[in-house]
Amino acid sequence: MTLLDTARPSLSLEDIVDSAAAALENASALEIIQWASATFGDRICLTSSMSDAALIHLVSKVKPGIDVLFVDTGYHFAETIGTRDAVEAVYPVNVINVTPTRTVAEQDRDLGPRLHGRNPDLCCHLRKVEPLGRALEGYMAWFSGLRREETSRRKNMKVVEWDRKRGMVRSIRS
Repeated sequence: MTLLDTARPSLSLEDIVDSAAAALENASALEIIQWASATFGDRICLTSSMSDAALIHLVSKVKPGIDVLFVDTGYHFAETIGTRDAVEAVYPVNVINVTPTRTVAEQDRDLGPRLHGRNPDLCCHLRKVEPLGRALEGYMAWFSGLRREETSRRKNMKVVEWDRKRGMVRSIRS
């Protein structure tokens, strides 16, 4: 049973998110992870670019066996793939390799080589956005590694947010 199962029926998921965002604003990462895990149970996952394993380490302490979604664009450095493989071997998580519908070779054949240089928005959509959207289906929420200090656009993000575009909850690092 999750906290959602015991929530008042009159509360929408957006209301729960708004309340949690305010309550957890100054909470530690571990407290946010505990809240999200208790609230969403098995309907939460973690997305990771495998640039590091800090968030994976924290989340796996609270929620061993969590699904970790890795979007394999086909363009990663060998070190990134090595990190993904090490994460799978070291942490008690379920790494799910998410791939685009076309391989790099198929994309080059169909749309021409080096799409990322000619049309980076289309390439990003095909290799990252669309595969992630497919992979997130079935979950209600996800942990992301977004950090407020990364860009000025992210500065005002809440630690728990309603993602209107995807119709689900995102929990971020502060």
